[in-house]
Amino acid sequence: MSTNSDKPKKILLLWGSYVKKDHLVKCVENLKKDAGTNGQVAVENLDRVLVSDHASSSFDVVYFVDAPTQAFLPTEVFAEIGRVLKPGGTVIIRESVALKDNVPNLRTASKLASALKLSGFVRINEPQFLPLDKANVEDYDKHFSHDEKDVSLVEIKAYKPNFEVGSVVSLAPATKPDSNAAKVWMISADDTLDENVELINEDDLLDENDLKKPDPSTLKVCATTKQRKACKNCSCGLAEELEKEESEKIEKNRSVASSCGSCYLGDAFRCASCPYLGMPAFKPGEKITLSENQLRVDK
Repeated sequence: MSTNSDKPKKILLLWGSYVKKDHLVKCVENLKKDAGTNGQVAVENLDRVLVSDHASSSFDVVYFVDAPTQAFLPTEVFAEIGRVLKPGGTVIIRESVALKDNVPNLRTASKLASALKLSGFVRINEPQFLPLDKANVEDYDKHFSHDEKDVSLVEIKAYKPNFEVGSVVSLAPATKPDSNAAKVWMISADDTLDENVELINEDDLLDENDLKKPDPSTLKVCATTKQRKACKNCSCGLAEELEKEESEKIEKNRSVASSCGSCYLGDAFRCASCPYLGMPAFKPGEKITLSENQLRVDK
């Protein structure tokens, strides 16, 4: 139970109602020796520790009195112990643990160590197995009904980290930063540029294609199809615009010039793509009007 230090300590002793009074008195006397002449030992019932309202970071050591029970300390108690301990403070837990899995209401020593670790404690020592002492418990059979072959009492010591919850630690390097390093990337508004420094003309970064203005007719697309193609129930005017463009193409192609010069002689002298296919021969220079069906491209 000794904490092995000459420095005065403030110790909190937790005890359960099943602990015999003479055993509790003996524990308090031993802890007073460890606390030192100017030290202090506070005694708190385990059932009241969550509502005791002890000041945060006020105890050097929290000790749970050794007495076998058929239950284990809940996570809420570990959290409260971590709150009242000073940074770097010690917690000493003596708890009944199962020597095998699946023992009702008890956990193994490894699970006790894991519970302390999950509660934020560090430097968790190896559990020390102790013999059960029935004399320390009132109505032992009532508070402890497990087979002694499956259960043992262990003492485990852990420590609170050397910082308080919510504390801030700077991650900046300990060495002083070079003030000239930051100036390399800074140009003040009052600084004047060296006349010998040649700046890039941003207009030189553009090529001819970047300077071309797009055809306005190609900019309009259908909101439904996302293409320059009118939807079935077009109401934005794109259908009329496309129809007008098609009519202009047809009108432009009405005056067709022969590329081979033999179209007027008849189908026997016409090529496969000739717009005069199917029409009778005509005199050279005679104006021929093509129907709209003949000018329309097959789909």
